[in-house]
Amino acid sequence: MKKGLLLFAFLIFAAAAQAQIGVRAGLGSSNFSNGGSMRAFSSIIRPHLGAYYGIQANEKLTVEPGIFYSGKGFKTVPLGTTQEFQESLSYVDIPVLARYAVNADFNVFMGPQVGFLLARTYTKGTEKITDTAPVGGYEIGGVLGVGYQLTAELNLQASYDFGIAPFKYFQADVNNSVLKLSIGYTLPSKAAKEKTEQEQQ
Repeated sequence: MKKGLLLFAFLIFAAAAQAQIGVRAGLGSSNFSNGGSMRAFSSIIRPHLGAYYGIQANEKLTVEPGIFYSGKGFKTVPLGTTQEFQESLSYVDIPVLARYAVNADFNVFMGPQVGFLLARTYTKGTEKITDTAPVGGYEIGGVLGVGYQLTAELNLQASYDFGIAPFKYFQADVNNSVLKLSIGYTLPSKAAKEKTEQEQQ
């Protein structure tokens, strides 16, 4: 029992030593996806920002959970009217990504994501509605994308967030769909710091 606990503690320590914490921010083009009823909707640009925690499984593979504020929504002009309205939705997204390093600079990633609705702002002219009742409270989706390392700490990535299980928007079953561009900064890991110190000695 004690040996098992010691082994578990060692594995956690080893993972933490290799782990890298980072922050990421950017902009996304957001819309609803499903069906013909959604085709009249137009994309809107919303921000996203948050933090990630990369745990290196081996030389090529990193497991990367994160937590992000993500702006989503759409805009449209309803049939029979001339005035546009915009639906702005704010989520807390929690992705768990598997990131594979193709080479030292280029990587690809994918994984599941769950999002929880924080707020809603419906805007039409001077009218604003913030009631979240007509919108499902959470969504289950996925993320896939590509990343590029500018430096050891600084990175760029492009990703696509998509819904898997539809949620209710009034009486319609919908999914969020977001194309994202972002920049990230990764703090050097403990192992990387020790390696740098050894090289400087």
